Amino acid sequence: MKRMIKVFFLICFASLSGVVLAQKQSSFKPKLDSASRITEWDVDGSGLWNISNGKLTLWKAGVPAGPIRRPAALAVFKSDPFRHVTVETDIRSTAPLDVIRRDLDMVIAYESPSRFYYVHLSATTDSVHNGIFLVNNANRVRVDAGKGIPRLKDSAWHHVRVDRNGLTGRIEVFWDRSKNPILEARDTTICCGRVGFGSFDDTGEFRQIAVRGSSR
Repeated sequence: MKRMIKVFFLICFASLSGVVLAQKQSSFKPKLDSASRITEWDVDGSGLWNISNGKLTLWKAGVPAGPIRRPAALAVFKSDPFRHVTVETDIRSTAPLDVIRRDLDMVIAYESPSRFYYVHLSATTDSVHNGIFLVNNANRVRVDAGKGIPRLKDSAWHHVRVDRNGLTGRIEVFWDRSKNPILEARDTTICCGRVGFGSFDDTGEFRQIAVRGSSR
């Protein structure tokens, strides 16, 4: 890119006023104050979303379909692409507790519906659950070690932070403000892209979303 774009924005969810986006060193300040302003996000997949009561809510799960295996419901924030980025949010699964493969996802380096990384947080760990995955014009593939301890086993709110370095390919995931990452990977297939949230085929909520990063 011709110039560095440094971005810091905080999506503050207030119970009455909805969502307010404040930014420093950036040219856009969208405000999300009602369900109708979901237009500030690119909705990818067959899930249904809204913004209300201070939360970005995936209230109807998507159904996996199409030529490649990938999450069925994503909401990707409309912004410039990031090379380096930190994304923080509180997440809460609203899937039934007896769904052992329940999941919520955090998306980074989103280029298109067929090229992005996602952090898959689940109640179980196996070959396709609870890890860091790459979608690169083909079925998703795991890029972490596949040994993460499953965390998404209740209906409580949890704080998640994802750090991404697009130069080194480093991705680190922190849970409930842990000092050490619970998931980590290194992959340089995609350098830059946008951020988002979603699920493979469940429902959930996201609040207190904060993103900071740069294009170089």
